[in-house]
Amino acid sequence: MKLIFLSSFLFGLVSISLAKSSHKIFFYENEIRDTGIVTTTFNKEVKPAFANDICLPSTLYMLSDVQNDIFVEPLIKRWRPYNDVVRFSGTSEYQRTLQRVATINSPVSGGTVILSLINEDEFDTVKTITSKIVVGKKGVGNDSIPVSIIGDSFTNGAFFSDALLVKGYVPKIQMIGLRDVVGFPGQFDEGRGGWTLNSYFSVTNRRTQSYNGFWQPDGDYKYWGATAFWKLANDVRIKPDSNWTFDEKYFTGRYGSCSLKFDPSTGYKLRAEKNDLMFDNALNHYLKYDGKKWIQIDYKDFNWSFNYGKYISMWKLKAPLILAEFLGLNDFLDKENPARIDFSNWNKQMEIVISSYLKAVPNGKFVLMIPSSTNGILDNAPGDFTIKQNACMWETRRNIIEKFDARESEQIYIVDAAIAIDNLNGYNFSKNSAITKPYSEYSGSGNIDVQAGNSHPYPNYPTMGISLAAFIQAYR
Repeated sequence: MKLIFLSSFLFGLVSISLAKSSHKIFFYENEIRDTGIVTTTFNKEVKPAFANDICLPSTLYMLSDVQNDIFVEPLIKRWRPYNDVVRFSGTSEYQRTLQRVATINSPVSGGTVILSLINEDEFDTVKTITSKIVVGKKGVGNDSIPVSIIGDSFTNGAFFSDALLVKGYVPKIQMIGLRDVVGFPGQFDEGRGGWTLNSYFSVTNRRTQSYNGFWQPDGDYKYWGATAFWKLANDVRIKPDSNWTFDEKYFTGRYGSCSLKFDPSTGYKLRAEKNDLMFDNALNHYLKYDGKKWIQIDYKDFNWSFNYGKYISMWKLKAPLILAEFLGLNDFLDKENPARIDFSNWNKQMEIVISSYLKAVPNGKFVLMIPSSTNGILDNAPGDFTIKQNACMWETRRNIIEKFDARESEQIYIVDAAIAIDNLNGYNFSKNSAITKPYSEYSGSGNIDVQAGNSHPYPNYPTMGISLAAFIQAYR
């Protein structure tokens, strides 16, 4: 395409040529002067126009006789005022198909959910994707089913408790881990607030740093953590109502059952065995038990790796038939540029976790849960740039689907917990008039709705656990 503009005023000629395939615009300028023609040529890179997109895993897990919601904001690339909408179709029977959400109350295995991204300017269908439905029947199952969840603050805050432990959707579930689930004796998880996937690939040796049982030295050696940590964990267990700081209570408060293995006075393992390793905080170095005494060693004397088999054997845990991983928010939420996030190391580490688990539990099923793909509104108490966060987490969502979807033959599954999050109503809202009052002298009754608790959709936690409950019920 070539556009020519003539200007008698400038006595010049400008032509613009658009190379569509490379998205580059080249400017050519010829100036006519008395002495002749001087030609100046320069190039300018122009970014391709923003294009909307949608993504959904190839399988959706839904629970029978329960409201299964599919919200649009988590699965669309941006929820911005473009003339793009998502329409629902397929063989499934919908109870509602609204602008922001569709609901299926009576899902049928083998049914389909079809999403179409439609531009309203010309009503062009930009993209269509199809997901099949697998249904888990709620409340059925006579045998115990061992399940474990590795995660961040969502797991630490027990997003799963309503669906897995309260409602009876998953009978006889046995949750496996080192951290006590508050209010449910005998149930455990592996949630650690603020953690990334990379956190699980590092040693923990500080007083208020949650013990990581997965990062272990190779060979016959077993790392049991830091003495100061286990002493504090015992103190918190014995005196839970003391005036603990946030870090002391948050990072050690749910290790009560495990803390019984350690001396409350010193933090050392009570019945140490040969080749046990610990970190002594008072001495500031690592120690190895040689069968008679603890001797000083260096961290670099050993090769360390993520070892799921050693974790379950040293803690004498029942091997979970389903291991769910629920990470990604802390990894990518606040990346500088959503379009240039490097997922390569995250993907590599996830493959290591999967391989380590399946080596230890060959008949197990590994579940990647899609983390929160939408993080609320711009009016929020901490002032988070939620629009950019949403973009970062949509790219995370896309990466998980592209790299790990349709790998059931490898015992790898995706459960989309994020589609249950209502971006507008799924969060708590502040009651602090200092930030909700429109202006200082305002005397009216209306306030600004200000979201609180970023980026945790606490009111949506019960619905976020439904898809995981459905998966467990489908494959138990």
